[in-house]
Amino acid sequence: MAAPGRRAALGVVASLVLTVAAAVSADAQSRGPVLLGPPTPLGPAAPPASGSDSAPPSAPPPLFVPPPADTAAPAAAGPRTTADGAIRIEGLGRLTTDAVGTLTPESGGLRTDLWQGTPGPIALRLVALLPAAPNAQALRDLQRRLLLSSGPGPSGLTGEGRLLAARAERLLAMGALDELGALARMVPGRADDPALARPLAERAAAVGDDATACGHHDAVAARADDRFWVKLGIVCDLWRGDIAKAELGVRLLGEIGEADALLQDLVQLAVPGAGRSGGPARLVGAEPLHLAAARLAKAAVDPDVMQIDSLPVLVALARGIGDPPFAARLAAAERAEEAGALGTQALIDLYRDIAVDGGTVDGALLAAEADQSAYARGLLWRTADANGDPGQRARVIRKALEIAEDGTAWRQTARLFAPLVRRLTIQPSVEAMAPDAVRVLVAAGQPAAARPWLEWLRTRADAGSPDARLALRRLWVAARIGGGDLLVPYQEAAVSAWWDDRRDNDPDGASNLGGAALSLLDALGEPIGVDAWRGLAALPPTTPYEAPTAAFRNGVAAAAAAGRLAEAVALACAGFGDVPLEEIDPTAVAGVVGALRALGLEDDARRLAGEAAVAYGL
Repeated sequence: MAAPGRRAALGVVASLVLTVAAAVSADAQSRGPVLLGPPTPLGPAAPPASGSDSAPPSAPPPLFVPPPADTAAPAAAGPRTTADGAIRIEGLGRLTTDAVGTLTPESGGLRTDLWQGTPGPIALRLVALLPAAPNAQALRDLQRRLLLSSGPGPSGLTGEGRLLAARAERLLAMGALDELGALARMVPGRADDPALARPLAERAAAVGDDATACGHHDAVAARADDRFWVKLGIVCDLWRGDIAKAELGVRLLGEIGEADALLQDLVQLAVPGAGRSGGPARLVGAEPLHLAAARLAKAAVDPDVMQIDSLPVLVALARGIGDPPFAARLAAAERAEEAGALGTQALIDLYRDIAVDGGTVDGALLAAEADQSAYARGLLWRTADANGDPGQRARVIRKALEIAEDGTAWRQTARLFAPLVRRLTIQPSVEAMAPDAVRVLVAAGQPAAARPWLEWLRTRADAGSPDARLALRRLWVAARIGGGDLLVPYQEAAVSAWWDDRRDNDPDGASNLGGAALSLLDALGEPIGVDAWRGLAALPPTTPYEAPTAAFRNGVAAAAAAGRLAEAVALACAGFGDVPLEEIDPTAVAGVVGALRALGLEDDARRLAGEAAVAYGL
């Protein structure tokens, strides 16, 4: 709780800086059902032209007018039975805004009873614990579907809309701007709820929708004790052209100990005649409202975006919001795609804007080795794309994989180059690419596309090629885990051959890798046998991996056993956080894989296991 002096000071700022919304009528305290008709766009009219004498836009008219108290929906009727007592009839519980979602089971969402059995307070806590950027794409997709799925909320929630607001906040943190916008359009009647209004306002600021952002501000700022609304009010002053008021706002924030140096610098850039010395604006630690201020101040954006952690800001920059230079767009897009906030195709589309000189391979390889920047990686992609020679294209792809800095970067490279791998004509000139091609396609969640490469290797092995036989032996575990029967049949002899090769070539790491392989195979239901573990024992007896606490690991298992879908998914995602997948204890990953299978999410389980197999280097 804020100290009384600070609370009073914030009140002074609010009275000087904020545009006070119209008083909320007493009737608005009672909320009715969610409107099912098409929503009306939120936000006041556009600001007056520069120099106009007309007044700034007022708060938006209410989009949702609750019914009078005496017309509120009646309480659900209690259970009834037929006269003979043979049939029991129960009324349906009233759906609240917490049940709203953009996905149904038919459109990719989780089943509608996803929160059944989970108490409301636990659900709120778990949603708040969800990471902004799960390292595994399979978990990122599951988390997104969890937050967007429609269905009755958990029991025991106090205050309608709390779960919806929590879901919106996590979607914003994930950089899911489009998905959050679609969710917002389904609940226009809750625009004056401060908890929900903030993520919606931040989303609007990120995408350049100042009218909507300031509409949310005008609707709730006078009732919200949160300095965010003060800062957003300053941005709205910039939007309305009241630079003096914006200057006053940032000055008063400093006087009460709530200074925002970045916002202050951006406001100064908007002052006529202040000059723009010092070069482009470096958006260090920028949030969506800072990006909006930079855009309204017409500030040039520094190409270096490495100190921006906000995924909504990175996504917005990648899309060109605020007119950033191409280098900034490209770097922001790479970071956003790596975190799962931007689609892989969106980054590829930016790569296509890089000019290449006839697909010259040697020049691109030298440039990538000398400067491993986003531009250099994009140059490799464009070179491979433009070069029609399968052997040369494979050469470029292998170099891109080779220079990937770590496991996370390698898997991102796999996603980006998977379309080019699929376009390769399999022939002797690309045979050396086969092992990488299989791993790339498994890591990218496209195991079916790896099948022709494995068939090629089998043909070559049958013809007596020792390299092909060795490649098949080493690929078997990753292929089986990532593709199941689609790629290779289960064979105990294949497991033994893989293990013998690992033990001979990496005696120090073989025990950990063998444990990872058997854990994932066992979680997928493979008949590995109880005696398979005996040969893995080696020193040291501890592992180098990070493991979630018992609360998460046991919680996932318990929730899955009880069929509590949302709870299990949330615990799995929160338990791993944003830790790189290759650093997580394989037995913990296997536990999640088994839990997903128990909940009927077979495809998600297989995808996660395949990602993990490649991440561990199996």
